[in-house]
Amino acid sequence: MSKERATRSLSILQLHEPVSDLEWATFVSLQLLDIYTTYKGLQYDCVKELNPILGESPSVGKMFLVKTAVLLPAIEHDRRHNTLNSKVFSETNFLMSIVVANNIDAVQQSKKYCKKR
Repeated sequence: MSKERATRSLSILQLHEPVSDLEWATFVSLQLLDIYTTYKGLQYDCVKELNPILGESPSVGKMFLVKTAVLLPAIEHDRRHNTLNSKVFSETNFLMSIVVANNIDAVQQSKKYCKKR
């Protein structure tokens, strides 16, 4: 085998650290916190859900169902294609922490300026 072909073959193989139990726990916790903080925000008349799939004022059950319906197939796809790794989870968890922080900020602002439904 030529050196170039061997180098190309090795570049395709990428070793990724598997997802740890802590990363899984963080992922699940952040998903649940997103639902909870969204629910808390929706208790105010000035807050609306921006996800068009959910509608402006979804129930907790609908939020959970849609999250599950979207995330499970995506996770399974990544698992099958060996792209489910620690790096992906770290990035996803970071993004979700921003989403939750934004939800918490929206709830705090709503407490000051809006009426509870």
